[in-house]
Amino acid sequence: MAKPSILIIDDSALFRDFLANKLKASHLVVIVANNGADGAKKISHYHPDLIITDYYLSEPSLAEILQSKRRDPSVAAIPVVVCTSRIGRAKIVELAELGVSKVFMKPLQVDQLWQFVGKKLGLTIPIDETPCILDAQVNDNVIFVETAMGLNLEKINLIQLKIAELMGLHNLAFPKILLMLSGFEVKEADAPKLRRLMEILVGSTQGRGKWIKVLTQSKSVERLLRGFREFPELTITPSLEKAMDELAETANLEGFGSEPKVGKATSMQMRFGNETALQALTNRMHTGGTDLHLAVVDDDFIVQEILKSTFAASGATVSTFDDGASFLEAIPPELDILFLDLMMPQMNGFEVLEKLQSQGFAVPIIVLSALSGRENVLQAMGLGISTYMTKPLNPDELVRKTFEVVGSHF
Repeated sequence: MAKPSILIIDDSALFRDFLANKLKASHLVVIVANNGADGAKKISHYHPDLIITDYYLSEPSLAEILQSKRRDPSVAAIPVVVCTSRIGRAKIVELAELGVSKVFMKPLQVDQLWQFVGKKLGLTIPIDETPCILDAQVNDNVIFVETAMGLNLEKINLIQLKIAELMGLHNLAFPKILLMLSGFEVKEADAPKLRRLMEILVGSTQGRGKWIKVLTQSKSVERLLRGFREFPELTITPSLEKAMDELAETANLEGFGSEPKVGKATSMQMRFGNETALQALTNRMHTGGTDLHLAVVDDDFIVQEILKSTFAASGATVSTFDDGASFLEAIPPELDILFLDLMMPQMNGFEVLEKLQSQGFAVPIIVLSALSGRENVLQAMGLGISTYMTKPLNPDELVRKTFEVVGSHF
């Protein structure tokens, strides 16, 4: 029985290769085309079982290709999937009239694409469902790669595309990378996944392993990494300060914690379709029968309301305090996480952290501040915080960080 064949039409070699590698690994025949003319020719020649294409093609346009396809009885019935950046409703209707089966918007939730392709071809495309948070962002020429909960091969392969796109968007020919492995152990069975992640990171630096710093407190992770003989130059440390100092020798980190450049976008989402951070946190709470209690210490009423509205859907309890002194006087019992501003009147966040540290306060702390300088980050980290976020706040990022910090406790 012949293997199903898929034609991929996209001018992005990164995007084409990502899709092609996954489909080939699923034992499908993959044909690629890098523009409209090449795609039209290969539709007529190969008669694929499915077409995955970008909307924006060079001549001929996608609409012209679809019109020609519809006039040819030998290829008219081939299902077409379009992956594209945002387009208007009128164009989506036009695509439907031209026989397009499905339109996926970029940034793409790739698991939904695989599910749809599998359904159309009558087969199952295997997907690693290991719980995992994995993402990357650029701050002043350093790529920060964060992973938590576990290692998922789908997301590890996705991060290769994400890093390559970030390098192009930020003009990084030879990036420095900080890999943060937080709050989980890696089993021996997951060693191939960890090796694959390191292959991607080292490949992104053109083989310069010394430009990669791994931040982890896990002895099992450190043992596995040191056992990978092909990566002898890696620096593995439990100290954020050490990792940042070493990276600072070749890159300016004064903007640590700042947002990537405004207006930049990548083609893939790092979350799966049924895996928003809020849904994951809500599910974990409901499954474990646990109510999440958050405290927000910030003199900005708007920040307090953002936190309240962000976590309302999960059923979490949110206690708010206008200053550090009032919080210290009435710390809520059974508190699960503290959001703390640094710049407040009467008692600033650093003073609050010092008081909490002297009291042996063991609740995870997320600092929220407009101060993103390296010294401020290191000072806060030295006072025991779990992570650091810069204002203005992104609700989805708030939930993701919360899930990273407290998810393992539920």
